[in-house]
Amino acid sequence: MPRGDQVSRFYTLVLDLARSKHGFTAAVLARRRDLPVRTVYRDLRALEAAGFPITSTPTKRWKFIDGWDSRLPFPMPAGQLLALHLARDLMRPLRGTPIAGELDELYDRLSPVQPSEDSTQGELFPRLRRILSTRSQLAIDYAAHSAVLETLCRACETRTTLRAVYYAEIRGELTRRDIDPYCLHYDPQLEAIYVFAWCHLRQEIRTFAVHRFRQAAMTNKTFTAPIGFSVEAYLRRAFRIWRGENAAQVRLLIDREAAGWVSERLWHASQQIHRRPGGACELSFTVDSTRELQRFILQLGAAAEVLQPDWLRQQIAEEQAKAASRNQTKPSKGSLRKMPAQKRQAKAKWRAGQMAK
Repeated sequence: MPRGDQVSRFYTLVLDLARSKHGFTAAVLARRRDLPVRTVYRDLRALEAAGFPITSTPTKRWKFIDGWDSRLPFPMPAGQLLALHLARDLMRPLRGTPIAGELDELYDRLSPVQPSEDSTQGELFPRLRRILSTRSQLAIDYAAHSAVLETLCRACETRTTLRAVYYAEIRGELTRRDIDPYCLHYDPQLEAIYVFAWCHLRQEIRTFAVHRFRQAAMTNKTFTAPIGFSVEAYLRRAFRIWRGENAAQVRLLIDREAAGWVSERLWHASQQIHRRPGGACELSFTVDSTRELQRFILQLGAAAEVLQPDWLRQQIAEEQAKAASRNQTKPSKGSLRKMPAQKRQAKAKWRAGQMAK
């Protein structure tokens, strides 16, 4: 079962118990959430093992122990306690930023390393890690960019123009430009922070990745943000974060093996999904830029076919041909030395066995 479903069940279960003074039977909880009774029992036992102060009454009603929240430094409903833990876990991609630092301080205040006699948090939070967890392998460590991030935050608040040195990744070059930063934006899919700003060099609103700024300094100039500017409107037709000048109507055919995974998610605000006989699905949307879209299609490999437009189909075919050609090339003689030690030993053992025959 997907981790998100389990987290959602835990959260709603905690809310139900916290809002009821006398508690519920497992059967009632199951009916309220349209779940099998055995699933509810399993979740209740998991929450109990995680340290939640819940108990079963003689009448087999599950409830929170009376007065448990009064032992906290300040009253905090169970749902908020659970949400705080999960929020901190989800904030891992923003480590090194002021926001993450403030949340860490709050979390430490509510979860002392050594629990006192009057506090249940020290016992509760560590055990929660057994049932609620996230991980971030793609996130950028913003500790190295904290100075630039702080300058961008101040500039957004005071509406001050910045003089910046920015690395343009596509062209592989450093550029110097003045920008008017409107706001910062965190994209959870790309696990990165971006700033939307008016670029004096290009004379248009541009999207800048915070980690690609090499320098950023406040000037003595101020600016006024456009009336009505909003992130939602700016990114309405962007696929993920990047926008382009020309809109493209895109249609993809996703095979049966990947159709379920793809159709469960919202990839774009304009997307439409049509299921086809046999289990495949057709995914269509209108996007301003195909930069991130191409990466998405290539990620699906042979599971995706571009139906429209023809030029995008050709680009994907060329990239896939290059990848196939590169991976069909025989490895160099030195590649064996780059293998992990375990694989080298297994390969050497196999060869010894062949020679013995």
